[in-house]
Amino acid sequence: MTASFRETPDTDRGSALAALTGALSFKHAKSGLVRDLIAARADPVLFALSYDYVGDLSETVALMWRTSSLAEEAMDHHDSSPPPTLTSVVTTLRTLGKAELPAQLARWLDQLDETGRWALLKLVTGAMRIGVSARLAKTAVAALGSRAAYDVELIWPGLAPPYLDLFAWLEGRGDKPVNRAP
Repeated sequence: MTASFRETPDTDRGSALAALTGALSFKHAKSGLVRDLIAARADPVLFALSYDYVGDLSETVALMWRTSSLAEEAMDHHDSSPPPTLTSVVTTLRTLGKAELPAQLARWLDQLDETGRWALLKLVTGAMRIGVSARLAKTAVAALGSRAAYDVELIWPGLAPPYLDLFAWLEGRGDKPVNRAP
């Protein structure tokens, strides 16, 4: 993780850190929205059986998602745009209105492969339980500046994504952030 944080641009690594530590939530993006989207693309009985068998909403939807005919036509004509970046997804989810969100999420799901859809849905629903604790993520970030995880945890409550001041401090480009949290 430390190598990834070292090689990834600031806003993307800040968004990744926020996702790994549970610091992201999106007001309108909930699991009910994901269920509504898959209901429009798949047989409801097949979905119910698959979800019961798989046991994970994001994984089930990622595997069952059928790309829309418009998206398939665009892919056939090589008109598809590159997959969204983590930062663009986070920014869009934070700013997009509730009415526009279903269409945007469907567009992203159409653009991505199964693994990308799974990751997107995990991010959207806040279910990033991927075997990485917040402590481990903070330890990996602290290693960027040869700091102890404790040093990061002391200032953590006063930090906010995308953690630009934290990364600047750890890489020697800025002062240590001050924890102003009560």
